[in-house]
Amino acid sequence: MNKIFVYGTLRNGDENAHLLNNAICLDKNCWTYGLLYDTGCGYPAIAPSTTYKTYGELYLVSDYELKLLDELEDYEEDGTDNLYDRVEQEIFTSNGESTTAYVYVANKEELKVKDIPSGDWIQFRLLSKK
Repeated sequence: MNKIFVYGTLRNGDENAHLLNNAICLDKNCWTYGLLYDTGCGYPAIAPSTTYKTYGELYLVSDYELKLLDELEDYEEDGTDNLYDRVEQEIFTSNGESTTAYVYVANKEELKVKDIPSGDWIQFRLLSKK
């Protein structure tokens, strides 16, 4: 089993959340360090940061589910032209503990269209609709 931190369209209630229907949700209110960006394509990306926080959810997924997520995120292990890279990163849970999990981070500069300093994709989308 693999831990994965999701911060965009894979979050509960968003368009790709169905890919996690069989996954085990470990925490719905956690965060990691990273600057969140609106890609302008209907999904976000994060870039490494030591000050900004990105909020999301933590799941336990099977190898099969991880492969499906890799496909969605255009990530290929040892790939040279990935849209996102899958990296291990520290995740801070709602109960004050931390763990390591996979996170998809931007591998292409063109993904970084507009920064979202709040770090919350769901909140950003709701506010953008108003």
